[in-house]
Order: sequence, then structure tokens, then C-alpha cells
Amino acid sequence: MLLHYETEADAHAAAMRLRAMGPHARRLLEECVETQELKRKKVSAAAQMLSDSGFIFIRDSGDMWQAEVTLSPSLAGEEALEALEWNEERLR
Repeated sequence: MLLHYETEADAHAAAMRLRAMGPHARRLLEECVETQELKRKKVSAAAQMLSDSGFIFIRDSGDMWQAEVTLSPSLAGEEALEALEWNEERLR
């Protein structure tokens, strides 16, 4: 059941965008989904790509003495990851 995407085709397209971002972005999204929140010192290129695509949210959670960002998955990211895993299982 899809909550964010209206059709299976939309979810499939999001999964293909996620695949095109490379393995580092996928691992980062998987970790975000698994833990529901990650803390980092700075935003990586993979995190920025995921955020630009709407797959994660990036919040500044540091203070003036210590830089820190919080990465949280969006529903779109969770569904894109699920669609990608489903597509890969189907191809096996």
C-alpha cells in the first residue's frame, strides 16, 4: 500500500532515481530508515542528493560550538527504498 506516491509507476520512478544516486546514497537512506534519525557533523554529498530528491530531511541540530545535522527519512524515501528492494527481489 502506497501512502506518498499515487501510483506504482511513481514509486518505481522514485526507486530508479534512488538507484541512480549510487550505493552510498542507498546505504545512507537504509540507515536512516532503520534508525529513523542519524546525527552527522556535516552534510555529505549523498545526503544532499537524498534531501534534494525529497527522500530525507536535513535539520541543523548543532549549536554555536559544535556543528551537527540530523538526518531523518521521509515517507517518500521509505517508499522509494521499499520499491527498489521489491524490484530487485522480483528480478532474482
